Amino acid sequence: MSQILKQNKFIITVLVISIVFAGMTFGNLPTPPTTMSVQTIDGVTFNFADYRSLNKDQIGMFNYFDTLATGRAYNSWDGWYADGFKSGLHYLAAFTTYVMSMLFETTPGYRSSAYQDVAYSLVKMMNTTIDEYGNDSIEYWEWTHTNWDDYYYPDPNNSSDLYTGGFRGPANIMWTGHYALMMALYERSFNTGEFASEIGWFIDDWNTSLTTDGYGNPQEGGIWGVGLIPCEPYIVFIQCNSIPIFATELFDNIYDVNYMESGMWDYGLNYANTVMQDKYGLFSHSNRVSPYLGSNDSLDDYPRPSMQGDELAVSSYGASWAMAFLEYTQEDETISDYERFIEVYGRDLSSSEMYMLGSYNQPGSFTDLDTVLGSFFTMALANQRGDFQTVNRLRNFWLGPSNQVWSEDGRAMHYEDGIASLYQMLQPVATGLGTWGTLPVTIRDLADARSPEFWDYPFISAADDDSIWVYQAEWDPVKEGFILNIKVDQTATLTFSNFDSAPTAYAGGVVLQQLELDGSDYTLSLTPGSYNIVIR
Repeated sequence: MSQILKQNKFIITVLVISIVFAGMTFGNLPTPPTTMSVQTIDGVTFNFADYRSLNKDQIGMFNYFDTLATGRAYNSWDGWYADGFKSGLHYLAAFTTYVMSMLFETTPGYRSSAYQDVAYSLVKMMNTTIDEYGNDSIEYWEWTHTNWDDYYYPDPNNSSDLYTGGFRGPANIMWTGHYALMMALYERSFNTGEFASEIGWFIDDWNTSLTTDGYGNPQEGGIWGVGLIPCEPYIVFIQCNSIPIFATELFDNIYDVNYMESGMWDYGLNYANTVMQDKYGLFSHSNRVSPYLGSNDSLDDYPRPSMQGDELAVSSYGASWAMAFLEYTQEDETISDYERFIEVYGRDLSSSEMYMLGSYNQPGSFTDLDTVLGSFFTMALANQRGDFQTVNRLRNFWLGPSNQVWSEDGRAMHYEDGIASLYQMLQPVATGLGTWGTLPVTIRDLADARSPEFWDYPFISAADDDSIWVYQAEWDPVKEGFILNIKVDQTATLTFSNFDSAPTAYAGGVVLQQLELDGSDYTLSLTPGSYNIVIR
């Protein structure tokens, strides 16, 4: 991927100068926090600061992706600026989903169609097939146009060997892993059951690949002997495998099954932690498990590590991505590696700005795509580790208020100029990944399923979404009250489900209004203004 940006060094040089100047001039001013009150109702005290909250920028980011994902054909990528990056469309859908899922979890009591429609559309955009959309599909651009559907293992040229060229697996973990996790996160957020069996199919397929020779016979290390699954048919990446590992954890937790306990990923995790390591004890970039199609290499030379010239291939984006998604599974590894990772890859520009090297083998490649992605994934990892100083220093360099662009109606926000001017396709990347590092929920938090009782809690099931900003929305099961921090632009109605009897809305500790019965639900109408409301 980094080759895309290495083709125009002049533009990159100009960009770097402009980013540094903008950072020195404007800094990265935080969005003003929303008002959070303390209210006592019927002797019960509710402190809004005790609950997670979104800010305006984060909601503006959601509204931006809402315009890109909903109300259009699932193979439409208008506005994503991905014409030169079509083989990476699946990454845009996947990582946007992960950011959305963290946003949804921040306000778990707000589950109107606005949130659900975006999540559903992204899942469908991820799974466009040649049968339905021809060459304008994820299947074509992610897999078929590269001729990866002609692969066999161990000899990719021998059709008598095990076929590994299928789009849906076994050797396409960079799509199957993301697609399964997107579906699992959708079910975690909305509990529809629609995708449960399909997720299970993929996990069963991975289990077969990881524990057998592909012909039904048990084999340690699975088909490729390393306990991991290739992204491209001939190469394994720990960062790509971290996605299905996380999906397996989440699937187990949602549906009370035990794939992780069965040990299906144990061999691969040990391989990654012992073999796929660089001289600093950090994850290396990748290992090749077979020749590529048309190669004359001896099969005896595999598996072997990928190289950057004469050096072991390494990348900050791969290591930070893997560490973030694997922290739930192997917390001690991520914690012990984190500070060393920052020391090895981090480069200071000033006391308030820094960036991450794409590869320490190529310290001069200042703004290639690996450096950009390494910096953004490190923001997410640093936020997860509670290292907010690193988050802020990275954001100060790459992003800033001078780069924000708001839509004409003031509802949607994205980043332009600065990093987004490298290539237009970095506009959604910078907007999504740049927000990831600021959310109060991390990817690790999403591996745990919501409790069965959660689905019986009161929640906002419908609303005039285009007229409101929901900063906090959550049922407190201990204090038995619904926390709602909201700004209303135009008179709006919110519909609440799961209240057993007519609830009352309080603001400032006094009655605001009693909600009105609407079938089995209750509605709350609000005029323009900002509110801290407790409903009970």
